[in-house]
Amino acid sequence: MSGDRRPAPGENRTLQASLSRRPRRRRDPPVEHILDDRATLFHELETSRRFHRDRVLGRIFHPGAVSFRENVRGNSLHITIEDDRVLAHVDRVSPLDLRPERRSRYALGRVALHNLSGMATDLARLVRGRQGDHRCELDCEWVPAEETDGGDDADRATRLGIPLLEPEESPWSLHAEVRVAGTLDEGRMGAALAEAVGDGDPLATVDCPDGAALEAAREELQAVAVPLTRGAPLRAVLAHSPDGDVLMLNLNHAAADAAGALQVLEAVAGAYAGRSGTPVLDFLATRDLPIRPTAAQPKSLALRYRSGLERLRDALARPVLLHRDGAVDEPGHAYHHVRIDALDPASLATLGDRDLDNDVLLAALHLAVAAWNADHGEEDGRISVLVPVDLRSRPWPPEVVGNFSVTARISTDTRDRSSPTDALQAVVDQTHRNIRTRTGTALIDALDRHSLLPLWARQSVIVLQPLTANHLLDSGVLAYVGRLDEPPSFGAEAGDTTEVWISVPSRMPHGLSVGGAVVAGRLHLTFRYPRRLFDPEAARRFAQAYVAQLRLVATAPLPRH
Repeated sequence: MSGDRRPAPGENRTLQASLSRRPRRRRDPPVEHILDDRATLFHELETSRRFHRDRVLGRIFHPGAVSFRENVRGNSLHITIEDDRVLAHVDRVSPLDLRPERRSRYALGRVALHNLSGMATDLARLVRGRQGDHRCELDCEWVPAEETDGGDDADRATRLGIPLLEPEESPWSLHAEVRVAGTLDEGRMGAALAEAVGDGDPLATVDCPDGAALEAAREELQAVAVPLTRGAPLRAVLAHSPDGDVLMLNLNHAAADAAGALQVLEAVAGAYAGRSGTPVLDFLATRDLPIRPTAAQPKSLALRYRSGLERLRDALARPVLLHRDGAVDEPGHAYHHVRIDALDPASLATLGDRDLDNDVLLAALHLAVAAWNADHGEEDGRISVLVPVDLRSRPWPPEVVGNFSVTARISTDTRDRSSPTDALQAVVDQTHRNIRTRTGTALIDALDRHSLLPLWARQSVIVLQPLTANHLLDSGVLAYVGRLDEPPSFGAEAGDTTEVWISVPSRMPHGLSVGGAVVAGRLHLTFRYPRRLFDPEAARRFAQAYVAQLRLVATAPLPRH
């Protein structure tokens, strides 16, 4: 829909006056309006005869929201309303099949064309090196009048600036935090952030006298949808705690992966400590680099055949999802932290082969999911876990930050999980096949643009999941950043860095994400879970079950390579 379109004769002009139809330019902030009467808006949309209200299939795509689509085949205005928030954008291809004199309806072919068109547009934008103009957007929001009174305009813009492909109920945030033994100065930290990431003031400060206050601050920070087009794509909170101050980061996952989060922590720590040579970070959003993934090893026919069968199995077999326990019908995520002592076999510190760390954590997660579901009376079956695959070449420019990871799927069946030894062997075998066949890099090979890896495209694919009976969902996500022999140091005055916690986002409602890092011999595990999956007590019990399985796998005989 063009920005200067005018209503045809007989069209509802009250609605036209209610909506700003101007496409947002690349750097425009979201258009904000005041919604005085939500019922009137509903009535105008319903009676205008220009819009189709989603009732069945549309509700699958937009849970918890009311969705209206304009009854035109191309450049169709799409409006979603949730509570007092109204978002609008223009779809190049509408998923609706328009029928003369009858109500419009979804058509499978047009739904597929709609999603493929959006994905193609996003990919083309990234290949061309363009930022912020995903398609013709009307990123409008209405908020109650009392919410617009007072407050900082920049903060309010941050709160309202939800990217087009951002999940509506759970921002696609990457969580990273560090704790020091001493204290961190707010002024120095703000200056360090400005120096490292080039942002004016992404820092907030909060006093957290106990663990509950720290948890609340963490959840509030991670609930923020960080925009990509205004300043550095992160928000930071400095939490003063009696057990040592904590720096918490929320990075937009389109701008950084877990390895990138470590780069940010290192750069901020270096700037805070005043170390020379600390890089100014360049969040890679638009430009290409002359870097390619490591070449694949020669693939035998048998290896290709085995890998192909695994991919076919993953596509056809419905995966086992975690059984919900204590869930509440609320959006958002919560976090449960576990730190394992260096002398515990589950810490991985005593594991002789560091290259096995990720596989041990993976095998334990498969076993824990199976044990948890069995305890809740669920049937067993295929369990699949997504793991990030880092495509960075070595050495890597320390100032370049981006999302340079693809995800690979590691699956096991009941036979694979007959013992900890068998589970570990199955995971190791599959990991090695994935490395040799470069699983997960097919899209990159096709585009020859791996440095512009489009998280947008991966997010767009999610809307196809209801059409596949959610076969594409996974049992969980695991992101392990390794053994940090020299964790980010903020200098002698701040004291040693005692904790590092990282977790990547996962899809609701079943998406458990486990993040891991080893610091000073201690394994730090972050269990990030949707509130629609667990309550805090259930998360604690699942974490205990996971650690128990981790001890068994860590002490199992080493697998064959």
